[in-house]
Amino acid sequence: MTATVRPPITIGVGSARWVVRRRLAACSLAGALLALVLFLIGLSVGFTTPVDVARILLGGGRVAENIVIFDDMLPRVLVAALAGFGLGLAGCLTQVITRNPLAVPDMLGITTGASAGAVLALTSASTGFGGFFANLGVPLSALIGGLATAALMYVLAWTKGQVVTSTLRLILIGVGMTWMMQAAVGYLMSRADLHDAASAQTWIIGSLANTGWSSVPPVAVAAAIGIIWTAIIARTLAVSGLGPDVARALGVRLGVVTYGTLLTAVVVASLAVSAAGPIAFVGLAAPQIAVRLARSSQPTPVFSGVVGACIVLAADIVCRTVLPDGLPVGVVTAAVGGPFLVFMIVQAARKSSV
Repeated sequence: MTATVRPPITIGVGSARWVVRRRLAACSLAGALLALVLFLIGLSVGFTTPVDVARILLGGGRVAENIVIFDDMLPRVLVAALAGFGLGLAGCLTQVITRNPLAVPDMLGITTGASAGAVLALTSASTGFGGFFANLGVPLSALIGGLATAALMYVLAWTKGQVVTSTLRLILIGVGMTWMMQAAVGYLMSRADLHDAASAQTWIIGSLANTGWSSVPPVAVAAAIGIIWTAIIARTLAVSGLGPDVARALGVRLGVVTYGTLLTAVVVASLAVSAAGPIAFVGLAAPQIAVRLARSSQPTPVFSGVVGACIVLAADIVCRTVLPDGLPVGVVTAAVGGPFLVFMIVQAARKSSV
């Protein structure tokens, strides 16, 4: 007796068509519901219950409750959700294009380059670099840093006649760029005054402590850019993940898809970093968790983003309930992400030895 395989669902808008796999859709819905629950719990920690938070958000709160939720807690939790979504989505895009689970913004130096740009904006007034980057602000400075690092990395890794460079070369150069950008960050920190250095140090680890409504627009724009690009190239991106030869044979314009996707990943990751700092390992872990839950052949960007949002929201809740007060959220993600990276490397080594 053989089990019947239910066909995927096809959704069409005009001439455009999207194929929706049932298990992926169910996992995405479950992930979105989990993110919503974590969102409400994050708003309620140390103040009230998730049910009361829902009442306040729907307009039934008193003046004091509205001040706490809307002015204090809501920006922090929104940044956590959107930054996690952006980092997870950006990590998925780079993993699919390079066909390597280690090729994520953390490993390629993109988040560190964005961090260098952001730290330059945070400390430029006290490091002798003038107020140019301070006037640009942290989001634009982080974006410039991420784009400059990614461009230099790709130029160094590029081979004539290839649209997608050697993945191993790209990762190794990205690791080198990461250390170079970390050296630049260390130099800026050593030149900054004590107040600016302390502020930048907390942010570098990945912190949501000082986020306000001004931090929400960059990550909201990042999430919107990622979703729009993913919707535009969903089918061609899936084919590109099968390799350049297969993609060309199926008529995919590989250059447009590759460069556009990498540019989107850099922009999304840089803007996410500008709001919450380089929260470690979210871009690495979220797509791999998503691909295992959905049982798909490769990670899918939006579901990876949803998983990333859940990771950061859960880490923020742990920081504010279990761990000592004031501990940055990046400490939790790094503590979990390090063993996850070791697990992935060991698993890949076992597969290659079979």
